[in-house]
Amino acid sequence: MKKLFIILSLTLLFSGCSLVRINEQSYEEIIKDIFTPNFDLKNVSLEGYSYYLPKGVLLKKNHSLNSVLYYNHRKIYLYVDALSYYHHVENDYHENKDSYYSLKIDQNGKQGYLEITQISTKYFVEFMYHYAKIEAYVEEKDLKKTITQMAYILNSIQYQDVVLSTLIGNQALDYNEENFNIFKPKREEGSFLDYEEQDRNQGEQEKDEDRLDVEDKVE
Repeated sequence: MKKLFIILSLTLLFSGCSLVRINEQSYEEIIKDIFTPNFDLKNVSLEGYSYYLPKGVLLKKNHSLNSVLYYNHRKIYLYVDALSYYHHVENDYHENKDSYYSLKIDQNGKQGYLEITQISTKYFVEFMYHYAKIEAYVEEKDLKKTITQMAYILNSIQYQDVVLSTLIGNQALDYNEENFNIFKPKREEGSFLDYEEQDRNQGEQEKDEDRLDVEDKVE
């Protein structure tokens, strides 16, 4: 019965009334509403972790700890930091008053942050929670619905401790600690230009979701 209620709630998310409600909420309110404890739905299972993709979000491809997702005609990038989870690394994020939006998150015993940076006419979203991070480059009108989908995915991530212990012990994870830091926003690395270039290249190549060679699609 509990799972049925959650599924019905997720279905209502895509109704007109629900979208109006999301647009009326602040980012912090959206996060608090979605980040509920004991969320145990999943439809994507990978080595050492799993997560749930809401309806309308496609899994285009995944490679070990990284996944490329597709939502609203745009790519979004999911990074999972299993090594930091395994070693219980603490989040040291500090809110940035110079960003379009910046929020440090501490909910259900899990930490993260949401940071939005305006780049030209679009917005770069960095959403980190529970040792996973999602990034996207979207228009202002799409910010809240995109962040809503990100929140559902991040809240659903579950780690399999026994599997991770084996993978990490055998050094089987494809993990480059030097180039992979979900705790550090892109503003500290000066790499926003990469996303502007990706956005230009993406426009003509992927206009139609039906043409994608997806590995998984959620009905």
